[in-house]
Amino acid sequence: MNTQKQAGMGRSASEHDAPWRPEFGSGFRRLGEAAAWGFAICAPMLAMTGWLTYRGAMEMRAAQQAAYEATQAWERLAEAPAGPSLPLEVAVKGREVFVTVCAACHGPDGQGGLGKDLTRSDLVARFDDHAFREFIIAGRPNAAVPMPPRAGRPDLTDADLDAVVTYVRGLQDPRRMPELPPLVLTTAPVTEAEKAAAMAAAGGDAELAEYIASGAKLYATTCIACHGPGGVGIKGNGKPLVHNEFVASLDDDALLAFIKRGRDPSDPKNTTGVGMPAKGGNPALSEDDLLDIIAYVRTLQRPAGQAAASK
Repeated sequence: MNTQKQAGMGRSASEHDAPWRPEFGSGFRRLGEAAAWGFAICAPMLAMTGWLTYRGAMEMRAAQQAAYEATQAWERLAEAPAGPSLPLEVAVKGREVFVTVCAACHGPDGQGGLGKDLTRSDLVARFDDHAFREFIIAGRPNAAVPMPPRAGRPDLTDADLDAVVTYVRGLQDPRRMPELPPLVLTTAPVTEAEKAAAMAAAGGDAELAEYIASGAKLYATTCIACHGPGGVGIKGNGKPLVHNEFVASLDDDALLAFIKRGRDPSDPKNTTGVGMPAKGGNPALSEDDLLDIIAYVRTLQRPAGQAAASK
């Protein structure tokens, strides 16, 4: 026992102070080497994961900021200095097209109805003129209340659409709108082909044919956006008028009263949930205009080729 103590006391101070090291080939050394290799392998993966997480957060934040900015487009337009005054002749033409085509859904003053309010629309404010025109051309056929391509008027020219864009710019920023003269609506003259078709539908009755031809023109400027060309209807919007039992059940006076009144979406007899504005959304239509439209709609209730006289 004493011998062991003496042996232990015989060690040098340097031996007592030296740090402990695992013996070569021990488990401690292998564990350390494994940890070092594991860190070397995982570090790039952890760095990539961190970077992807950071980038995803930044992209989400950017998307949220963009979405917010998109809701402020009209407000920024209203707060910015007014742009140049719009050309008078183009604005006048745009108003005429708007009132006869767009007002049925967007209201005569552009403040909405079946369609959205255009006067404070962030979507419109974000578009430049070219993009806005292309949007009108494409339409929104899959919207809750569908907007047909070219507002249901394939006859509208690019110049007509450019004029509408100009007029809506004035509705969005009245500071740019020139003083417009009183509204005077013009209707394209009836072609010889249209006269012949109306005469055939009227069974040779020249007076009735005149009403039908006029009604077809007026239908194409007001009713077509919701009820489609030839009264075939637009899914999710206006019902087909061809062989329509409701139309057939009313005489001309009752149908006139219905069109003048329109139908609210909450009306129990409204089976689509889409309202019909008074006078089809075109307050400029006179009672005679509406009767002409009725004369044309009556031709849609008869079998193809059957004239009024043979009814």
